[in-house]
Amino acid sequence: MTPERRAKAPQPTSVELLWGARNKPTRGPRPGLSLEVIAKAAIEIADEEGLEGLSMQSVASRLEYTAMSLYRYVSGKEQLVDVIYDTALGLPRPAPESGDWRAGVHDWVWGMLGVYKAHPWLLRVTTNSPPLGPNQLAWFDALLHHVSGIGLDEEEVIHLVIFVTCAVRDLARTSSELAQGPQQSGVPAQEMAQEYARAMQDLVGEAHLPVLSKMVAAGTFEPGDGDYHDIMPSLEFGLQRLLDGVDGYISARGR
Repeated sequence: MTPERRAKAPQPTSVELLWGARNKPTRGPRPGLSLEVIAKAAIEIADEEGLEGLSMQSVASRLEYTAMSLYRYVSGKEQLVDVIYDTALGLPRPAPESGDWRAGVHDWVWGMLGVYKAHPWLLRVTTNSPPLGPNQLAWFDALLHHVSGIGLDEEEVIHLVIFVTCAVRDLARTSSELAQGPQQSGVPAQEMAQEYARAMQDLVGEAHLPVLSKMVAAGTFEPGDGDYHDIMPSLEFGLQRLLDGVDGYISARGR
């Protein structure tokens, strides 16, 4: 009689791992290894070398384990990235006690930017599904907290939260990508900004780009004191005007 084989337990999904369901291997692991330990080492590597330097082998080497030991906890690099993405986000800082919803949104935005600055590789992770990790949902809930009960209905609140979240991420990614130019070329950022201003003067003509040419002539693209890839002024201006618009929209509805 052929011995009956034990059915192999299905690999837990990334969501199950993040929420603590079925995150213990079925076979005995070596002492000291856990999903948390693996994630911590993986985040350190991603911070130092980017996602390009992250692999199951690089994490195993840092922890002085075999790569096969890690596969008891995660199915591969793709799932490992899912885990460290949520883990690196951490939890949002507590809401300001003022109760000012605009100040709360502003604080949330700058908190999110701080996370992206600490872990730039987060901006390289493809967003192919809505947030489901515990820390992702905590950030989502924190922003919802600031804009709920201000006069918008539930659907409008979701629209606003999605817009703010995506705008912050996209501006942070653009800034991060532009910052890589001086690093990769070896040309100082200020010099690159000057080269860009000269290129605009050479390329932009009044005949085919009349508005842009006026801005170029006025020196709008001449480098200032800050880095040319600094998105903070643009983000601050856009955020405040967005919140002004929401304020006006709510006020008009109440008339």
